[in-house]
Parts: sequence; C-alpha cells; structure tokens
Amino acid sequence: MKARTYFTDRCGGVSSGSYSELNLATHVGDKLDDVLINREKFAHLLGVEKSHVYYMNQVHGHAISVITPLSDSTLAPSVDALFTTEPGRALVVLTADCIPLLLTSDRAVAAVHVGRKGLVERIAVETIKAFHSHGIASEEITATMGASICRDCYEVDLPMYDDVVKQIPECATTREKHTLDLISGLEAQLAEFGMKATIDRRCTCEDPNLFSYRRDDATGRQASAVILE
Repeated sequence: MKARTYFTDRCGGVSSGSYSELNLATHVGDKLDDVLINREKFAHLLGVEKSHVYYMNQVHGHAISVITPLSDSTLAPSVDALFTTEPGRALVVLTADCIPLLLTSDRAVAAVHVGRKGLVERIAVETIKAFHSHGIASEEITATMGASICRDCYEVDLPMYDDVVKQIPECATTREKHTLDLISGLEAQLAEFGMKATIDRRCTCEDPNLFSYRRDDATGRQASAVILE
C-alpha cells in the first residue's frame, strides 16, 4: 500500500462571513451548513466518501484514536492524533497556527495536531510509538509538516517561554524576544527516532492565504489529511 497527503489553504470554499472561505472547522462560529458543504468538497477532493473522512476534537493533549472499520466518522474523538492501518480512511488534522504533522508508511498512517501544549505532551512521540506497536519501525515512517506559525511570530509571555524551553530547549529563540520555535522543537522529537521531516516553511501568521488564529483571532481552520491506499 501507499499513502497520499493533502493540504488545504483558505481559498476556494463557501463563505458566509468575513473569514470562512474553505473553513473546515465546525467549532469556530462559522455557519454550519457552509462548513458541511466545504467538508463535502474536501471529501470529493480526497476521492473518498464523506463517511470515510475522520476529524478530531483537538484538545492539546497526548491521546490517540485508532480508526477501524467500525469507527463512526460523525463522532469526533477528543484526541490530538488519529492512527489507522485501514485503507481508504482519510485522517484529518485542522490547524490555524499549530503544526499539522502527517506520518505515513506502507502499512499505517497518522494525522497529528502539534501545538505548544501538544509538543510538551509529546503527542508526536506517542503517535510514533503507535506505529512501533504495529511492528512498523521508525525508518519506515515518513514525516511531513504542513504550514504553521514561524519562530518570529509566536510570541508568548516570559514565564511560558521559560517553561517550554526548560522542557524543550530546541524551541528557544531569546529571552528578550521570547518567541517559541515549535518547528525546531518538533524536529528534535522526531530526531529521537532518527526521523527528518519535510516541512512547509510558510508562516500561517504572515501568509494571507492561510488561516491564522494568532493574526485574526476569529478565523477558520485549514486541513491536512492522509489516506492509506
């Protein structure tokens, strides 16, 4: 088997307000009917039935949901990673500054939501361990990061900066600037397994074609999806 990956931006969908466009999230105050139309369009783009497209209720934790043939796609689990060995299931992560991480192999795939909290909770590490539990070695896994907020734009307060950097030194910039480099932090966690990711270096906060919560506050979510075939 092989895996396919897809990444959307904010363009080309139904818009009922100032920010919706190709918004695929149901929790951001957008008109539900328009979001559902966008999800139909996305399923068509992916080439799968909408009942085989799985979303998450992302909670910035370290829990993983395993998608099986019996999993109900209308019930979004409260997790930050979806994992499956089943072909024809599209796993989706929604973001507007956090890192969408797609992990692929010939036998399993995963979609992972990696924000600041998820990085500290080591959600990517836990997901890689799910591959290992299915007999899939690290060297068989390919990692791809979609667009996210860059190290120059993700400013936090100084106590938060110090707390994250203490746990993940690779996230550091300077205490004077106290912005966090989430991409480098995630790269370091992947490197623990000898893995190196392909990275989309566009900054969500700087690129107007991408949704950014940090830039706009009220905004939609773009999608990153992976399918095992």
